[in-house]
Amino acid sequence: MNKKKFDIGKLISDNVAWFVLLLLVIFFGIFSENFFSLRNIMNLLSQNAYLLIASIGITFVMMSSGMDLSVGYVMSTIGVVGAKLLVDVGLPSWLVIILMIVITVAIELLNTWLSIKLNLQLLVVTIATMTIFQGATYIISESKTINNLPDSFKFWGQKYLFGIIPVSVILMVILFLVMSFVLNKTYFGRNVYALGGNPEAARLAGININKMRYMIAAIEGVFIGIGVILLIGRLGSAVSTMGVGTEFTVMTGIFLGGVSMRGGEGKLSGVFAGILCIALLTNGMQLAGINIYFQYVVRGVILLAAIGYDVYQMARRNNMKKKKLEESREAKRA
Repeated sequence: MNKKKFDIGKLISDNVAWFVLLLLVIFFGIFSENFFSLRNIMNLLSQNAYLLIASIGITFVMMSSGMDLSVGYVMSTIGVVGAKLLVDVGLPSWLVIILMIVITVAIELLNTWLSIKLNLQLLVVTIATMTIFQGATYIISESKTINNLPDSFKFWGQKYLFGIIPVSVILMVILFLVMSFVLNKTYFGRNVYALGGNPEAARLAGININKMRYMIAAIEGVFIGIGVILLIGRLGSAVSTMGVGTEFTVMTGIFLGGVSMRGGEGKLSGVFAGILCIALLTNGMQLAGINIYFQYVVRGVILLAAIGYDVYQMARRNNMKKKKLEESREAKRA
């Protein structure tokens, strides 16, 4: 019986984000004596739970070969709308949570509808809608911070179970497990990969491309909406600039986590590690007192490196396919 040879190179290439995360954990563990404390780890996860949850929806879009640049200002707009409904209108928290998610889903469905009807890439459409939401968030908030959110709403971002585990972290873990199952074990998940890998082949296989895009947009809206709820719940306030740049932070983590910029490849487990890598780097640089603008430089370098690695992997796979095809042709001639 033939046994498969263990390939350490393939193991590393398939789990780059996890190896990077391990190195970062070791590094910060050595230079910070409190790093491995349970409270510090829970605080780190709690602070980034909204990013991790939002990344689930954005990952589905990117795996289907889409790219949404409006995420940051959509989050800002939904955040100030939710805060206004809570503070100025006085609606109950449960109703505001539902409305925030529904409005976010409607926005993402609108982006996708415009993309389909105008026959444009989602990237192009969201560049335009990003500017619209940028203006809308300032108009709605009147460029002011909205404070005094009710405790029933802040529960989702600030409450700890047993005094140790944040509710937001529990929710984040549950959602990651559920959506990993959906992506890896269901027909819908396979269709997402098919849509990103080759849309025309997916269409010929009987997949309703437009329906899939709308469903993916709805999923993105749900998870971005939940992310905003956790963000303003943790902060206890909302401001028009709070979501700016989120899309690039998340995309950097997603690319680092192994999702191809062409779509059709990647795992949510890798995305989880990729986002945590960015969170650890940001936290570490802040503790070290590194200038925030230098942090942007570092994130940009990481994003370029992740994209470059993706291009390299794609070129290597194409070369291997060509080599196998040539060997097959030579074997037939012989």
